[in-house]
Amino acid sequence: MSMTAQITALYHYPIKSFAGIAVERLAFDSAGPVDDRRWMLVNAKGRFVSQRDMPELANFGVQSQGDGYRITAPDGDYRNLIRGVASTAPITVTVWKDDLDGWEVSSELSAWFSDKLGKAVRLVYLGTESERRVPDAAALDHERVGFADGYPLLLCNQSSLEGLNERAGVELDVRRFRPNLVVSGLPMDQELELGRLTLADGHLQLLKPCERCSIPAVDPDTGVYQRAVATALKEHSRFNGKTIFGMNAVARGVSELRVGDSAQLASAD
Repeated sequence: MSMTAQITALYHYPIKSFAGIAVERLAFDSAGPVDDRRWMLVNAKGRFVSQRDMPELANFGVQSQGDGYRITAPDGDYRNLIRGVASTAPITVTVWKDDLDGWEVSSELSAWFSDKLGKAVRLVYLGTESERRVPDAAALDHERVGFADGYPLLLCNQSSLEGLNERAGVELDVRRFRPNLVVSGLPMDQELELGRLTLADGHLQLLKPCERCSIPAVDPDTGVYQRAVATALKEHSRFNGKTIFGMNAVARGVSELRVGDSAQLASAD
C-alpha cells in the first residue's frame, strides 16, 4: 500500500551543527544536498565539534549571499564564507569513526571562530576530492555523504511532530531536529517503517530511524540546553527502545526537491 506525502519544508546546513537555511528547493550532487554540511569546525586534534559539546553554535547566524554565506556571531560581528575556498594541503579530520580529508578555509576565519568561541578550532571544507561512504549496509557502494553524522538526508513527518508535542505536552519546533525535508500527509510515525518515497525523477530510500542525541534539547533560537525537553524526548519519542525522531535517507536518481512536491511512500518489500 502506498500513501501520498507532500514536501512542506526544505533545509540545508552549510556548516555542520550551525543554523540551517530554509529553501524552496534542494539540488543534489554526489554527496547529497548541495552545500549541506560541506564545512565544519574541528578541534586541535581534527575531530568535529558540534552542539553536543558547544550548544552556543546555535547562536551563529548563517545567511546565503552571492557566492557563499555570511556568518554572524552572537555579538553581531560577521565574516563572509566563500564557497569552495580552501588551502592547498588537506588535513585529516574525523567525523565519528570516519577519517577523511578536509581543507582549512583560511587561518583568518579559523582565528575568528576561535576568538568567538573561546576555544581553538579550525574551519574546514569538504572539497571535491574527499569521499566518505554512507555507513549503512543497505547503501549502494557509490553513495557518499559529506560532514553529516552519517547520512546525506534526514526526513521528518509533520504529523509525528504534532503527535510528539501532544504526548509530551510541549511545543517543539521541527528545526530542533535539523531535517532536510519535512513532509505532511502521512500518518504519525509511518515514516519509521523502512521504504521509499517516490518522486517524479527518482526516489528517497528510507534506510534507518534517526536515534537522537542531545541536540534537539538545544533551543535553536537561544542555544540554551533544556533538560526538560531532553526528558520529554526520552519519555515520549521511543521506538524499539531508543529515542527516535525522523528517518535517515539517501536520494537515488533525484536531481532536486521542491517545496510542494508530492511523493508516494511505499513500504519496503
